[in-house]
Amino acid sequence: METTVVKGLRVLEALARSPGDRTLTDLAAECGMSKSNVHRLLRTLEECGYVRRNPDSRTYKATLRLWELGVSIFSRFDLRSYAKPYLKELALVTEETTHLSVFDGEGVLYLDKVDGIHAVRTYVNIGDRAPAYCSSTGKAMLAYLPDETVRRAAGNLKRFTENTVRSLAELRADLELTRQRGYSETRGEYRAGVLGYSTAIRSPSGEVIGAIGVAGPEERMRARDLSTTIEAVLSAGRRIETDLGFHTPAAAEEETPARRKAAGKPRRQAAE
Repeated sequence: METTVVKGLRVLEALARSPGDRTLTDLAAECGMSKSNVHRLLRTLEECGYVRRNPDSRTYKATLRLWELGVSIFSRFDLRSYAKPYLKELALVTEETTHLSVFDGEGVLYLDKVDGIHAVRTYVNIGDRAPAYCSSTGKAMLAYLPDETVRRAAGNLKRFTENTVRSLAELRADLELTRQRGYSETRGEYRAGVLGYSTAIRSPSGEVIGAIGVAGPEERMRARDLSTTIEAVLSAGRRIETDLGFHTPAAAEEETPARRKAAGKPRRQAAE
């Protein structure tokens, strides 16, 4: 790996995340580099148009060049194309219907799906909507959205089944469990007899991009190894994030439950 490039990106990312201008000393301390090294990198980034120096205060800030690149990439962004291979793989592993969703308004919008192999299966149509508070992809996303959004989503709780969440407090407790585990679970909360697992797709800053999940008849899904199903869901979500550039491949593999267990590592908490 080219260390100069890595160091330059580290400095640029530090500037991009800063609320204001930064001094050379601050950047060197944050990035763990010498001031002379950081100064050389800043000079190069300035010449390339990514950094602007304020000669009066001797501080640095990122320019809109990064924003321009981001907009260019985002204009070509298609979450469905990134997620499709993993939807297919997840359906193959679980033999159940898999789905890709985004949060829209106060609920879930299904962007894509791959049907399971069984004649009796859960049915989701692309373009369908569902309440976030009682769907697996909805809860997976709500767990990482602001509490104001959670309150809005629970503002008019409709009972679809006997298992549908009854109160905002109950929903918050469920979302806390989702954050602790890294995945959501629905047990007949939207449609009776349907068991579903989902995980959120998130950026490094924590922004919710979408969610991927699997759902099927509860009796049949419980007859299989549920830990394998859950791990497959988590792996699909992390690998989508990797393809989006949010993780290195090695980091995505390390985050699967099986690898955490083998290494004796605890699950990541929400604060991380």
